[in-house]
Amino acid sequence: MIRTALFLLLLLGSGSASAAESQPGPTEKPAGSGVIVHEDGYVLTAYHVVSNAKRITVVTPGEFRAPALLVSADRDQDLALLKIETVGLSKAPLGYAGMVRLDQEVIAAGFAFGLREVSVSRGRVTAVRTKGVRRVFQIDAAVNPGNSGGAVFNRFGEVIGIMTTKFHHPSGIVPEGMAFAVPISYATPLLANIPDFDFTAIGLAGRSTSKRKARTLDMEQSVREVARTTVRIETVTVPEPPAGTAVPPALASGREAMAGQKQEPGRKPAAEERDDSGEIVKVNQQLATTQQEELRRLAQQGIPSPPGMVLIPAGEFLMGSEDGLPDTRPRHRTYVSSFWIDQYEVVNERYRACVRSGACSPPKDTRAFDDPQKADHPVTNVTWAQARAFCEWKGGRLPTEAEWEKAARGTDGRRYPWGNSFDVVKVRLKERALKPDGNGTGPVGAVPGTASPYGVFDLTGGVWEWVKDWYADDFYATAPAHDPQGPLRGSFRVFRGGDWSQGPLELRTSYRGWDEMTYWGPTLGFRCAADAP
Repeated sequence: MIRTALFLLLLLGSGSASAAESQPGPTEKPAGSGVIVHEDGYVLTAYHVVSNAKRITVVTPGEFRAPALLVSADRDQDLALLKIETVGLSKAPLGYAGMVRLDQEVIAAGFAFGLREVSVSRGRVTAVRTKGVRRVFQIDAAVNPGNSGGAVFNRFGEVIGIMTTKFHHPSGIVPEGMAFAVPISYATPLLANIPDFDFTAIGLAGRSTSKRKARTLDMEQSVREVARTTVRIETVTVPEPPAGTAVPPALASGREAMAGQKQEPGRKPAAEERDDSGEIVKVNQQLATTQQEELRRLAQQGIPSPPGMVLIPAGEFLMGSEDGLPDTRPRHRTYVSSFWIDQYEVVNERYRACVRSGACSPPKDTRAFDDPQKADHPVTNVTWAQARAFCEWKGGRLPTEAEWEKAARGTDGRRYPWGNSFDVVKVRLKERALKPDGNGTGPVGAVPGTASPYGVFDLTGGVWEWVKDWYADDFYATAPAHDPQGPLRGSFRVFRGGDWSQGPLELRTSYRGWDEMTYWGPTLGFRCAADAP
């Protein structure tokens, strides 16, 4: 389905480009920069550089001009993937954004408006700013407006970020010497649209072995290699359409285009409109009955419930979503064996006991962890490995994606733990906006109306939660029907859930978040699971 939608996007984009070339019109104007990420002509840039373009031209080294098609885009992360038809291109290697650290030396590249030569400047990472689980790098390299969409390289010459204007200074004017970059890891869903893209090569240039030390670039090398992979982007733009006007498919966000959803402005999907409270109550009663019968059976065998954990009985459930993002498709039936899962997210007090024992390391940011008034708040700012270490310390493990989703939505494919209504989310978002500290965590179990049909709390609206699986955007197409464990390998780990600052899409029980194992954030925590007999 993803490849079909991509073909339609290319077809529509091709038609638009041909028409533009056959008729005289306004000439292109410099719009920003980009970086070649594949030798077959794929260019990564910032979405805002091409968002209003009716014609896009990529100018490669040597002043070769090529019309470009918008293959895929992510408006939320301000990223876009373009395709040009040419040969003999040099591609930039990609690095691990999760390895970026404060004060790390970086190289920024792009075309300042009015110049035809690549400008390359050195700088350092001065801050890593976060918004929920999203983040951007702040750098102090000399950056001009034309650098938007250009790449930020590490000392090995690997791309670790794309220049963006998504985060602005509170004054509305970005001070000189302050620039922001979106981590390259957020481009993974876009890069997956490139046939045979080699994700195993990410970070290869910076890896050291006993036989070969990681290479580093001097300034002369930097200019030479960066110049071969940095491109100038010129566009002919169209005015922003009035509110409610349909956006041409070739200019639409890749996620929206691939989702294939058509609905009137301001109108909810049908599943969120229907009054299904009676059906939900009936299903909840059935699931509760099955759960109690299984608990009685275990009790007769002398098997008690682990403290603080809830039993999820074995059986099938509907996993995924047909009207969500492409990586949640297809919706499919999945059988999951019986398991236990924590009723609440792991809180600071419990995690502190593990730290005292020596089995766990403190969170990467300990301000909330050290606050005695937040002892019953979810522990956050922990990496995937730290979450796994805690679960192993208490004799459990991280839940799989399938286990987490079944615990959250039951068996009937509902959007949220309580059903399909968005009203609960609207109320919570309003309450959060009215609180002075509305962007922080809260005590676990404080919102009983959001409990799942099995009695598990905060699976939506608490914090994001690490799970066991590696991430692959197409895994559902080939996933085993019985106890799927995720891909055998990967570059990113999955997290689920979402805090109340997220939108309705991210708060669905089917939504899949992902990032490097080394990532940590102020709204990213976890809960544990364990096998049941």
